[in-house]
Amino acid sequence: MPRDFKLPDLGEGIHEAQVIRVLIQTGQTVKEDQPLMEVETDKAAVEIPSPFGGTVTAVNVKEGQTIHVGDVIVSFDESGGATSASAAAASPAAPAASVPARSAPEPASGSAPAPAPMTAKPAAPDSGTDGRTKTAAAPAVRKAAREMGINLDTVKGTGPGGRVTREDLEAHVASRTAAAASPAPAAPASVGGGMKPVAAPAAAAPVAPAVSMVAPMPSAPPPGTPGQDAWGATRVAPLSQIRKAIARQMAKSAFTIPHVTHGDEADITELERLRKELSAAGGVKLTLMPFLVKAVCVALRKFPVLNSSFDEEAGAAVYKEYINMGIAVDTDRGLVVPNIRNADRLTLTGIADALATMANKARANQFSIDDLRGGTFTITNVGPMGGTFATPIINHPEVGILGLGRSRRVPVFGENDVVKAATVLPVFLSFDHRATDGVTAARFVREIVAYLEKPQLLLLY
Repeated sequence: MPRDFKLPDLGEGIHEAQVIRVLIQTGQTVKEDQPLMEVETDKAAVEIPSPFGGTVTAVNVKEGQTIHVGDVIVSFDESGGATSASAAAASPAAPAASVPARSAPEPASGSAPAPAPMTAKPAAPDSGTDGRTKTAAAPAVRKAAREMGINLDTVKGTGPGGRVTREDLEAHVASRTAAAASPAPAAPASVGGGMKPVAAPAAAAPVAPAVSMVAPMPSAPPPGTPGQDAWGATRVAPLSQIRKAIARQMAKSAFTIPHVTHGDEADITELERLRKELSAAGGVKLTLMPFLVKAVCVALRKFPVLNSSFDEEAGAAVYKEYINMGIAVDTDRGLVVPNIRNADRLTLTGIADALATMANKARANQFSIDDLRGGTFTITNVGPMGGTFATPIINHPEVGILGLGRSRRVPVFGENDVVKAATVLPVFLSFDHRATDGVTAARFVREIVAYLEKPQLLLLY
């Protein structure tokens, strides 16, 4: 029975998405809940599963296409799917004689039925010689692999569930480069795949750090369609869905909210000592961020206006009785702000666990739409990139965002004017001047600084 599958409602008022990768082909038999394609919305990259099983009679979309809710994306023949599936089960050996001529390198797994030779679902985890790999990886990682000329099936994934990450690609390239650079007196005619086996002992492929991550990138051309302006060559690249969303959100925030940024510094020398002591005693690696999230949560309870949103139409402040702490995360696809739900109810180790889960999802680009909504306040850290100060843009409809700079060791005056070394962390708050005033914002920042400078107090909450 013919049946069409339309793009379902993706939630959050999302009406369109961009097709990142099509996972099925015409003539292929699919099962219920099998992923059909990966699409990118302005919130996250998600897989679209099949709502029923059958044989694909038409794939109505292509990669890079923008599709809308209600568009027919795949057509099925449900009865065909049932018969072809049963036929495959009933005749495991009969078609085997005709398959090897088409795919000599494949091991003896070619038991697909003759009418649909493309239905290689059982053999999907194998070598992927047709370019359609089933290795788990985010769309951005797949794109990078194509640009680097890497078959993902040859890369060992270290992400959740064996998922291949950008770091895995870099390590793969590094080991391949090391093998190619090692002396190989024999077999000079070896090309391409010969890099691995030819006269290269195991010692020639150390677990290389991600230092060489930039090495393959210069060979990749800039994205977009070539063009020309009055001054020279150009390339025009359409924005991804998430980049469009970031552009809309930032423009709305910048032109709607009267931003003011207040900066201060915290002496985190004692915090660093306590952090290392607790990490050693508890067996849980604690970074600075769990302490900061906890300090901000405690301060928000004392200054609830910073945990509110401003309702322009009603002329009212909407105070949130929950704290969902947004953490700005830089991914291959762009900036996203997942949040820790009810962060104020978590212990330091609970926050550390939530941050670790967030980091794993960021590496694998596995954030769901639900991860990215409902935040009440945001923290952004520019320190790892080397910045000491910034003026972050508020994530509308929130009314505040706290930024962190790069901590540094500086000489400070202690008791009796004795000069000592201290670790100082710059902190800066952008706030909505419609919701609160500079004095309140300054006191809020001082409250955070006080907890960072005397972190033992956080153990009371």
